[in-house]
Amino acid sequence: MSYVCIECGHEVDYDYLVKNKLKCTKCREKRSNIWVKKRPPVSKTVIAR
Repeated sequence: MSYVCIECGHEVDYDYLVKNKLKCTKCREKRSNIWVKKRPPVSKTVIAR
């Protein structure tokens, strides 16, 4: 699962967050609320009659 910093857009994985104690090394912020999960795009299927 990838996480994205909402301050600078830096994309990292969960192991990186744990290793750096939730600190973004690109913008130097250390808060748990600046990280959001990056979800893979969901393909939607439309069924028409």
